[in-house]
Amino acid sequence: MFGFLSRFWRTSIIGTFLTGSFFLLPVVLTIFIIIWLVRWIRDAIGPGTFFGELILQSGKVLVGRDYQYIAFSLGLLITVIGIWILGLIVRSQARKGLENAFDAAMDRVPFFRSIYKPVARIVRFASGEPNAEELAGMSVVRCRLGALDGVETLALLASPQTYVMDGERRKLVYFPTSPIPMSGYLLFMPEKNITPVPNMQVDQLMKIYVSLGALAPENMPSEYIFTPKTPEELAEAASGIEHTNGDIPKV
Repeated sequence: MFGFLSRFWRTSIIGTFLTGSFFLLPVVLTIFIIIWLVRWIRDAIGPGTFFGELILQSGKVLVGRDYQYIAFSLGLLITVIGIWILGLIVRSQARKGLENAFDAAMDRVPFFRSIYKPVARIVRFASGEPNAEELAGMSVVRCRLGALDGVETLALLASPQTYVMDGERRKLVYFPTSPIPMSGYLLFMPEKNITPVPNMQVDQLMKIYVSLGALAPENMPSEYIFTPKTPEELAEAASGIEHTNGDIPKV
């Protein structure tokens, strides 16, 4: 009797609860991600921050100092409309001239330009800006970390320039991070650990990082996608079972 009750509890009550939990899990995770993004935006431009105070002051000009919430909301609306109008201008033929003028202005600030210039290069290249000669040397690469059987990661070759450190040839590689690729880091990688990925565009690389890898199958080159051929491989792919014999399947 006790065994029957125990099986009934596990299969009917706990099993049903777990089924409902896993059904709701994507919705819960989506809500958590949205909350994280809202908090990140609030910490970046919310009241009390540098940008938040600028937004608040722009709203106070119109409604006065006594209406803090209304002033901030109005200032945020003005900011959004201003960015939208700027987007219209940038999408026109005046984009290149505006970028050159803005870059020239930033280049006059000694400390600021050392940070602004590389960030601007990465952002414009990731957005697919055409005819950017200074970005012609940037490309997607695979970087191996560790021995031959170590892990690999997708990264961005900053330039074709080769550097020599302790007698070893290295190249400067930018490693994006998920889910915000612009917050990555730079490493001098040995040339022997770098493999070009000529069939992959930078926007595809960014989609993979932004999606936490969920969009990798749609954006990775076809030669890197494992295609089952034998009946055993087809069965493993259908069931989601990973290879456990230590052999790496040929593609």
